[in-house]
Parts: sequence; C-alpha cells; structure tokens
Amino acid sequence: MQRIAQVLINITTKNINKAFSYSIPEHLDYVDVGWRVLVPFGNRKLEGFIIDIIIEEDSNSIELKSIIDILDNDKWFDEHMMHTARWISEYYLCNLVDAMRLFIPGKSGVKSVVAYSIEMEVDTETTLVALSAKYPEYSQVLSYIEMHSPILSVKLEKKFGPSVLKAIRYLVRNKIIVAESIAKKMGTHRYKTVMSLLMDAEATREQINKLAKKPAQCRLLQYLIDHGQLASDELKKSNTSHDTVKKLVQDGLIKLEKVQVVRDSYADICKVRNNISLTVEQQQALEKIMPKMEAKEFQSFLLHGITGSGKTQVYIEAVAAARQKNRQAIVLVPEIALTSQIVSRFKARFGDDVVVMHSKLSTGERYDAWQRLRGKQAGIVIGARSAIFAPLPDLGIIIMDEEHEFTYKQEETPRYHTRQVAITRATLSGAVVIMGSATPAIETYFQTQMSQHTLLLMSKRIANANLPAVTIVDMREELRKKRRSIISLPLQELLQETISRGEQAIILLNRRGYATFVMCRECGHIVRCKHCDISLVYHSVGKKLKCHYCQCIETVPDICPECNSRYIRFFGTGTQKLQEEIVTLFPHIRVVRMDQDTTGGRMAYDRILEAFAKGEYDLLLGTQMVAKGHDVKNVTAVGIIAADSILNLPDFRAAERVYALLTQAAGRAGRGDKAGKVVVQTYNPEHYAVQAGANQDYQSFYEAEIVYRKALCYPPYGQIIKLTVQAKEESMARSQADQIIKELRSLMAESKTVEIIGPFPAPIAKVNDIFRMNIIIKAKDLTSMRTHITSTGLTIRPDVMIDVEPVSIM
Repeated sequence: MQRIAQVLINITTKNINKAFSYSIPEHLDYVDVGWRVLVPFGNRKLEGFIIDIIIEEDSNSIELKSIIDILDNDKWFDEHMMHTARWISEYYLCNLVDAMRLFIPGKSGVKSVVAYSIEMEVDTETTLVALSAKYPEYSQVLSYIEMHSPILSVKLEKKFGPSVLKAIRYLVRNKIIVAESIAKKMGTHRYKTVMSLLMDAEATREQINKLAKKPAQCRLLQYLIDHGQLASDELKKSNTSHDTVKKLVQDGLIKLEKVQVVRDSYADICKVRNNISLTVEQQQALEKIMPKMEAKEFQSFLLHGITGSGKTQVYIEAVAAARQKNRQAIVLVPEIALTSQIVSRFKARFGDDVVVMHSKLSTGERYDAWQRLRGKQAGIVIGARSAIFAPLPDLGIIIMDEEHEFTYKQEETPRYHTRQVAITRATLSGAVVIMGSATPAIETYFQTQMSQHTLLLMSKRIANANLPAVTIVDMREELRKKRRSIISLPLQELLQETISRGEQAIILLNRRGYATFVMCRECGHIVRCKHCDISLVYHSVGKKLKCHYCQCIETVPDICPECNSRYIRFFGTGTQKLQEEIVTLFPHIRVVRMDQDTTGGRMAYDRILEAFAKGEYDLLLGTQMVAKGHDVKNVTAVGIIAADSILNLPDFRAAERVYALLTQAAGRAGRGDKAGKVVVQTYNPEHYAVQAGANQDYQSFYEAEIVYRKALCYPPYGQIIKLTVQAKEESMARSQADQIIKELRSLMAESKTVEIIGPFPAPIAKVNDIFRMNIIIKAKDLTSMRTHITSTGLTIRPDVMIDVEPVSIM
C-alpha cells in the first residue's frame, strides 16, 4: 500500500492548473492535506501544497517522484483555510494555488536559487593546472568553488565581481562545473546569542575579586550581575571583546545560548492607556454585538457612525470581549498609513497581544507574526487587506474599519474583495464581523436594508462636538473674478486664520507630481509614455517626466518632438506644484507632503504622521491617504482641491468615490475641543454627491445614488464581471475579445437577463506595451456565467484578466 499526495505547485504560471502526484516517503508518513512540502519539479525544487491523499493498494503499479521534505513542523493550512481558498478560487475564478498562496507571508515558503559545484568526473587538480596556464582568473574561481561547493552565484559575484559570470559560463560550457537548483527557505526564525551568569551574584562577586588583574572580564561579570544578560551584538556597548567572552565561557563563569528574536517594527510604539467612558451610542452598539459573541454565532454588523463618533472604541471593547473568551481577532485598515494610529490605541489596551501585518514589512517580520498567531502567543492582528488571511486557530471577531474603501479590493490575481473573504471566514468560525464607516459602500448599506447585516447607528461626535462648518467654493466664480490660483481666496483666508492661531490644517489633492501633463503650446502635442497610452507626469524633484503605470522615466524635452517649437509648458497641478504655491503664498508655513513619492520607505507614513501630530508641521498636504482615519486634535481646517475631478471618470462608482472622499476629508477637522472649518473647491457645486458630502448627509446621497444604480442594473441590483484581454498588437487584442464574446453569447443564447458589453478599449488602452480590451458582463445573477467562463478555459488563459465584482469598470 502506498500513500500518494496530490500536490499543487506554488508557481504563478496560470495554465498549470492541476495537482501533480508524488509518493510520500516512509519517514514522512504523517503528512496530510494542508502540509507544505518541497518537491522536484522539472530540474527545480519547488514548494507545493498537499490538497488530497490517495491510497494506492498496489505500490508497484506506478513509479512516482517522491516528496523531498516538509517546510513546517505541522500542517500549514487548516480546514477553514482550505475551505476559504476553495471558495475564493470558485467565486473569483482563479486557480486554487493562487488562492492558497494568499495564506503565506511573502507568497512563497521557498526560493529556488542556482548553485554551482564541480562535475563528478572532473579531475580538479589536473583541470586547475590546465586553467592556470591559459585562464589564471578562471582557475581562481574553480578553486573557490571546490572549497565552498555548492556555492550560490550571488556569493561568487560578491567575491570576484560581475566579471565572474564570464568564468562561470566558460566552466559550465566545458562541463567542468554544473549548475543545480537549490531550494532556499524564505520564512525562518532569527536567533541571537545571549550570555548570562552560571552562578548567583554573590559567588560571581567572589570571582570578580579573584580576577582583579583582568578588568575586562570583571566589567562583563559586573554588567551581567546588574542587567542579567547581554546579547552578543551589544558587546560594543559594554566595551567587551569576543576573546573576553570566550575565556569566561571556558572558565565556566558564563554561558551562551541562542534566543529567538521576534522581528517587530511596532515594538516600541506608544502604549499609554487612557481611561475612557463609553457614550450612550457606543454602549448601545456593544449591547447588540455581545450576545452574538457570547453564543459564538456568525453575525455581520454595519457600524454606521459619523466621523469622530468613536467607532474605534467600539472595536476595542468588542475585541476585548473576544479575548476574554480566548478567541482571536483580525482588525483591518484600508491603508498602511492608518496602521500606526490604530496600533497605538490597541497596544495601549492589549500590549504585546497585538501583532501587525502588511506588505511594507519584511518577509521575516510577517513570518514571526504568523507564527505567534498560529501558536496563540498573540491574539490580535492589525493590518491591511492581507491580514484577513492570518492563521488564527480560534477566530472570534473581524473588524473592517472604513469598510467602504476601494483599497480593500485586490488589484492582482486573485482579485478578491476583503469584505467577502471576511464574511466567509467568520461564517466558518462562528465569528462576528463589524464593518465600520461614516460613508458605507452602497452595496453594504443596501444589504443592511435587506436584513443581511445588522445596522448600528452612531450619529453624534464624542463629547457632542460639532461637525465642521463646510464652505463650497465654485471655482468658475473664482475664474470670473480673475482669481487664477489653485488655492481659492476663501481657502487662503482659512489657512491664514488657522496658522495664526497656532492650529493645523490638511489639504487634499488627489494628484501627485508637479504637473499632470506637458504640452506644446504651438501644435498641441502632449508628451506621452512610449509604453502606455497615457500622458507623462512632471515631477519637480529630479526634474523628470514619469509614467505612473509602467514607472518609466523620461527627460523633459527642450523642444517639441513634433514641431520643434520651444513653447513647452506644464499644465495641471499635482501635490508638488501645490506645495510650491502654498510656500509662495505663506513663506513661513511648515509644510509636509504625503503621497507615493514621499512614502516609499517601510515606516515613512508613520514618521510623517507622527511629526505632524507632534506639531512639527503646520500643514499636511497629500493625496487621498491624508483623508482617512487620522485623528489630530489640533487640526481645525481642511481644504479639498478639485473635489469633483473624479466625477469625470467613466465609472459608475464615481459619485460614490466623491461623496466618500469629501466626507472623510472634512471629518479630519474639529475632532478636538476646537471648531473645525472646511473649504471644498469644485466646478460642479450643484452635483448631489458634492452637496451631500459637504452636508455629511449620507441618507440623501444614498437615496439619489440608489435610483441611478437600479435604473442601470448596477450593483447592488446587478452583478458585474470584467474581462480584460491583453495582446502586444491592438488588432490581436480586439479579435481575441470578439471571439470570447461570440463564444459566451452562444452559450448564453437562451438567457435574456445577461448583458455582454464590448469589446471596447480600456480607458488606459496600452500599459507597458500591452494593449487592453475590456468586456463587461452584467446580470442580476452571474452564477451560470461563472460556469461558462470556467468551461471555456478563460480562467487559465494568460492573456485574459478576470475581475469579479470590480470596484471600477475602467
């Protein structure tokens, strides 16, 4: 009898969508479904996931490759993880291996690297002599490989420089050395060596007296008496050499031991706990949540609270109730920039029970957090959307802060929505989901009206603080009055008043860079990306033109490439240009900018926000990331530039985006005991989204928007699948898209409820030299269409991107 594992190979090749059979060796007979294993695949050793075990009675009937090793000490995927991965695969039309990969920090447990060793038949001594005469530098490389075999190519480059590659090619070509694939484990523990005393303090002091003539040893022993232990990487602090340590170990006075290091960038975050009395609305919300948590029953709640109403405290109390029952919690935020603020609130209450996970952290940090959660050494994980896949054996509650945010939708395969995954995981675990927002997604609020979620209302700010007063500035009027500045006169006056009082302000402009495009004034030519169908954006830092899609960089032309005119001008305004204009208007103002150009580092968001909260800057300027979740009591003014620019996008969610952005940005003002003021600059002051956002009136916006959605069968009244066909030639992309539409329409010929629209070029028709054609499929229920998409093989075609329930149809 032979146990055979069905293994999915963890590679991103889309058309390999099947399990491969491997025999399970006797010494690994305990492995089962859910284990991560190392297997041979072609000439490489790759990570695989066991998804099934087959018992073969006749062990001689088939000859299979064998599993090489396991990657963990226990199964990685528990039953709930496997179920969730299968659901994601079926619902979002992706390969199962792509869904399972979401549950791994860094997306892979091993990395396949090339190493070199000497061929078995080679007489090294003779070969070295021959090489020395003809290629002396090659003989040095071969000699080094012999001593360190097998050795990675990167180590050879470090030793001999890039020129070593020529030597390697020669040695491989002449069959002197051989290249082999080695699997390097990605997620591993980090350890440090720690020294401590082998005897008590009194006995150690006696030894110090005997070592009077050896001051270095005495200093180290005294340090260990005072501090208990010392890490080897801290020897310099105590002015101690490694020889001193070695001698004390040999004499039996101290011991060395390896201790695991937990990598945590948030370890030193502020943990000051404040005693907070709950408001009546907070208590009422918790009274509805607690019974479901006590009963361990799944229930989803929409916590609809205006900005500043205290939603975070409700999250904290609900999580505290879960931890009292020894159940674990996931707390999700839409942006990495919001992590530190909520982490500090939770750490003040729960201390080291909190771990943080997001994509800016190293693989090692995420691995440590993963292991602490899996082993129940920590009970709360806070992070962006990827934290929804954290391995919690006893999940009791999931919090989704700012649940309306589009960043909860994954933009690459598998294109899941965090909200749907959260509900699936919570249903399996008998957990509670709390979705909080001042501006709920239209679908979420509609589902609440249909009794799919329980609505919890919080209509008052903490301490009955007032919502900020909002002024709408019609920029058309500003132009008529000959005011051409991007900063309107009312906003200039508000900034002047705010800064003079020693208060702070936030300005939102949802465009980074200096100028949004560069144009020739003589012929109208716009400088565009050579690889994408989009204009290049001018960045004043470095004086360069940059594509925000493929990241290519061009120099700014002195003359027009079309007509040779020198009348090249910058048009539009980005955050860099706005910063320059603010400094010109207010020379003494301290401005800090927060956009993708200034937040590239791992903790860059946190450094900027911390400095602003401490009052080191008067004004925080940035893109949409400044509009969300920040709670700085001294901010009393908010300016929103070009609030309605999103309305011009060809997208059915454009109005929803505008309303949410206006409401959230305005909500940053007046969160302390000082009144807040907001200036909204717009060219469409009469639009219902702008009016409702300025008044922070969700109900009026929802009632206007839902009529439009129903008339056009857009979500929540209909479902959408977007197919994007890609090709190097525009004609090929269109012909492939036409063929797909023809095939799908023939399969759905009997259905009168499914609408297939297209093909039409994507709004950015070319990205990175690849042309893109969109197909929109719309219906009240797309269950049968999912089946047809799978049966036609679209899910495994590398030239087709599938987006189920897209947040944008652009």
